[in-house]
Formats: sequence, structure tokens, C-alpha cells
Amino acid sequence: MDAILKKNLTYLFFLQNVNYVVPLILLPYLSQTLGAANFGKIAFAQAFITYFILITDYGFNTTSTQKVVAAKNNKQSLSIVFWSTTATKLFFAIVSFSILASLILWVPKLGKMAPLLFVASIGIVTSLLFPIWLFQGLEKMSFITWINVIPRIAILAATLLYVKQESDYLLALTLQVGGALIGALVSTLLIVRMRVVRFYCPTVEDIKHYIVDGWHIFISGIATNFYTTTNIVVLGFLTNDTWVGLFSAADKIVRAITSLLSSVSQVTFPRINTYYHQSREKAIEFASKLLSSMAVITLAGGLLLLIFAPFIVKLLFGLPQYSESIAILQISSFLPFLTICNGIIAVNLLITFGLKKRMFFVVAIGGIFSLLLIAPLVMLFQARGVAFSALLTELLIAFLLLNELSRNKIGIHFSLPKFFASK
Repeated sequence: MDAILKKNLTYLFFLQNVNYVVPLILLPYLSQTLGAANFGKIAFAQAFITYFILITDYGFNTTSTQKVVAAKNNKQSLSIVFWSTTATKLFFAIVSFSILASLILWVPKLGKMAPLLFVASIGIVTSLLFPIWLFQGLEKMSFITWINVIPRIAILAATLLYVKQESDYLLALTLQVGGALIGALVSTLLIVRMRVVRFYCPTVEDIKHYIVDGWHIFISGIATNFYTTTNIVVLGFLTNDTWVGLFSAADKIVRAITSLLSSVSQVTFPRINTYYHQSREKAIEFASKLLSSMAVITLAGGLLLLIFAPFIVKLLFGLPQYSESIAILQISSFLPFLTICNGIIAVNLLITFGLKKRMFFVVAIGGIFSLLLIAPLVMLFQARGVAFSALLTELLIAFLLLNELSRNKIGIHFSLPKFFASK
């Protein structure tokens, strides 16, 4: 691993640590202070708004990162990528807010949650303003690490100071989304101050091109959402806030681990693209080492989650209120292993090797499978049904992705990482 890659991996890993460790620190406090029902309301609102953040992102963290890699040595080309991406995201943000407002007016359950949903929708603005794709493509993650760390720590302090009773759930959500927005605003100001790009006025044709170019990644993201965030939304509509809270308690632990480790895939994505342009074999060799290392780490982590789930739930959330979360966490214990490995194959390999359509096909099948499975399983097993649905869907996707590697003769070589092999 060269110095630049190691440095960027360290910074993004640290940023992801703060982004997910701070919420993990707050998790036991909020879950116990707010109670399972109000904790579930926040989880439902955040899950529902994820649809609109997904629309606004439109897969640019992948497609625009690739464009930045190709244009980073030409300021004019880089400026076109930046402003065209930002203009397209602005268009989708406006569409997202319009759809959200309409749904709140039309759907009674959403109307009752309007204040929470409007606060959670600040995440759409954060998505618009936070150009992580630019810094990933430039391999300069240090620029955005510290300006995101300080607001996160401030959130932690403010929440512990001001959120004191069950009725403070709206304040708790406001603090969470507000801190992320501050980081996004400062990131945007940093780009202006450092003159990373010069101004360029995107044309309608530019925006059309970016929409068409990112279509398969966007649809893949929507399909992925069907077996991740949609599970919480379906659970909320078919059961109640308490069941959502019990599921979310376990799910946030799994998501925190997954998101933390996914930083490795994010940092290495620009690098594997660079290697691919040099040599197909070099890209495969790099991906093989990455996949082998992450598989070992996540398998070991899954085993620990399975064994220590009762202790973790008791420590973080308290018993007996969150007893059901133990079984949910145990069912979900190997999801980080499947999700991380599937993500490396789908993004770092299939996209890099020009197989966007095949990745879309795999993820679409997974999304349809999950949609068919989720409602019956929730009606039979409540919150446990959501965990079963996610696990079965990831297993199916893993099988389909491995089949795609075989069909396209991408020969991944699995081996123990050096720190294991040396023993």
C-alpha cells in the first residue's frame, strides 16, 4: 500500500469512525431516554428520508468519482465535472422536496409525522452540499475529515446536555442532522476558498448527460434500498413505532460496523480504477487482496456479534425493554460480511470493469426478491422477519455476483492476509 492510499484510507477511516462511533455512543443514551417507541419514530423518519437522499445523490459518489479521477490533472475538465454534478444534484433535490411535500399531504401516517420528516429532510440539503465524491476522486480525504469531526463531537455534547426526556425526540433528530449540515457547508466553503475548481455554468445537455450516464448506478442504489432502508419503512407501516425501535436498536449496530468498514471500499475505488487503466491483471490482484482481507475481518466480527449479542444489547439498551433486539442482532450478525464483500465485488470490480448493466441486473433481482419477501416475513415474525429478509437477500446477491465474476472471467484469488498467513 503506497503512502497516498494509506493516508487517504486513514483519514476516511477516521472520518467514518466519527460519523458512526459518535451515534453509537449516543445510541444507548437515546434509546433509553426516548424509549423504544420514540426511538422508533426517529428511525422511521430517517429511513423514509433516505429515499430522497438517494434520489439527490443519484449515484454520483461512484460515477462522478470516476470522472474526477479522469479529470484531476485538468482544472477546466474538473470544473465541468464539479458544476455539472452539483447542478444535477440541485435538480434532484428540488424534485425530492416536491415529492416529499406531496406525500406528507396525501398519506395520513406521514402527515402525523410531518415535523420529524421535515427535520430529517435537512439530510437532502447535506447531500447536495457535501461533495465527498470530489475529494475521493482527488484522493485528498484529509481536507474534509477535520471539518466533519468537530460538528459530530459537538452533537454528542449537545445531545447529552439538552435531550433529557421522551418528548425530546424532535430535538434529538434536529441535533443529528444539523451537525451533518454544518460539516457540508464548511466543505463547500473550503472548495471555494482553495479554488479547487473555477466557475462553469452547466448546460441542459450537461445535466442530461450526467443523468443518462448515472442511470444504472442510480437504479442499482434504489434496488439496494429495497432490501435495506425499505425494510424499516415496511416494518413501520405494518406494525408500530415500538417494533421499529426494537429493530433499529440492533440494526444501527450492524449498520455502524458496515459503514465503518465500507470506507475501505470508498478509498480504494479511485485506486482500482487507476490500476485498471494500467493493467486488468493489476486491478484484479489489488481487488483480490482487498476482498480477502475484508472477508476475514468481517467474518471474525460476525462471529463476535453472534456470541456477544446478549451482552451488547444489555449494555447499550437495557433489558427487558430491548430483549427482542438480541435475536435480531444475532440474525443480522453476518450481514456486515455479506454487505462489505458484495459491495467490493459490485462497485470496485463490476463497475470498474465496465459491467454497470450486469451490476444493475444483480441488484434489481435482489430488490425484487426482498420486496416479495419482506411483508410476509414481517407479518409472521415482526421485527425478526426484517432481519431474515435482509440476510436471505444478501445471500442471493452474493451468489449472483460470484456468478457474474465467473461469467466475465474475472478471476479473484482468495488468500489469507499476511498478518494471518505469517502465523
